[in-house]
Amino acid sequence: MTCMSYRARRPPDEPTRPLSKTLRRNHAECGSVTAEFATVLPAVMVVALLLLSLTRLVAVSISCQDAASAAARAAISAGGEMDPAAAAQAVVGNGVTVRVGAAGQQVSVVTRCPVIPDPNGLLPTVVEGRAVGIMT
Repeated sequence: MTCMSYRARRPPDEPTRPLSKTLRRNHAECGSVTAEFATVLPAVMVVALLLLSLTRLVAVSISCQDAASAAARAAISAGGEMDPAAAAQAVVGNGVTVRVGAAGQQVSVVTRCPVIPDPNGLLPTVVEGRAVGIMT
């Protein structure tokens, strides 16, 4: 319903009638929708921004774990010939830090991937991925 009241044309012989109470009440509350929208809009924007930041964090976390798995697989399959950091960078891209540790038949890889920080600084700016491979 719009806030403007339109009056229909009446026949000349019909007497004028007062507006009903509901029509008067709706006309008096015209600005309330705008005020409620202005009150709720910042909260909706904050929730939307938080959801987008969480989505980005989860996506980077998954790709960082995939990079750790690829680096562990490369370290085991190539023995000592291939650089596991190159395999991790092929999955994630530049900016990933790879740490490889070997103990006997076991190779452990830890990757650290940077995340774009959210405006509030609530979410972490670096995520880790861990993978362990066993040589047989």
